[in-house]
Amino acid sequence: MSRQAGIFWGTALGVALGFALFAALLLPFDALGLRTLEERERAWLLTVWTGGVLAVLFGLSALLGAFSGMGFREVMEAGSTSEAVETHRRSLTRFGEGPFHQSFAWWVISTGGLLVAIYFAAWLVLR
Repeated sequence: MSRQAGIFWGTALGVALGFALFAALLLPFDALGLRTLEERERAWLLTVWTGGVLAVLFGLSALLGAFSGMGFREVMEAGSTSEAVETHRRSLTRFGEGPFHQSFAWWVISTGGLLVAIYFAAWLVLR
């Protein structure tokens, strides 16, 4: 594994574990009326699951936003339709270039996936 890939996965895992830890430490269990250990575990699991799913969805929306269509503004700025199409095509190929770990959207998706994995691992351990 390359150094950049190690940094990519290491930071994604670190953030996911940090989120899970801070969720366990900072949730206001008493203010939420969660008294028993089982209620607190469920609230923590729900927080980790929700954080993971939201991270995956935000990352996917960032990826989808990169592939937006052309509008009148892009044609006017380029000077012609054919030039606007070519500029748009270059921007899409530039987005896809480079290693997997260079895109922040992929990092957010990976972090969310790791949070969901932490949820399932914790759910199996706690049940």
